[in-house]
Amino acid sequence: MIKQRYWLSLDGNLCKRPLIWELSRNFDLIFNIRNASITGEIGIIGIELEGNPEVIKEAVSWLESQGVHVEPVEISTIEG
Repeated sequence: MIKQRYWLSLDGNLCKRPLIWELSRNFDLIFNIRNASITGEIGIIGIELEGNPEVIKEAVSWLESQGVHVEPVEISTIEG
């Protein structure tokens, strides 16, 4: 088990979709939302994913396939 943190950037209709819920239903991971700002037009989510490294990699690929921009972050940027 490892923990990795990411910034998720989404826009348009993705802001209205329950992406984190979908992620939780499709992947055996522990989620911790560290920071979030979502409007009807743009969303930025700081999320920590904990689990098997291969499952995290699959989850990130799935998010990207849905149109989410995924960036790893430095731990200190969303620590708190």
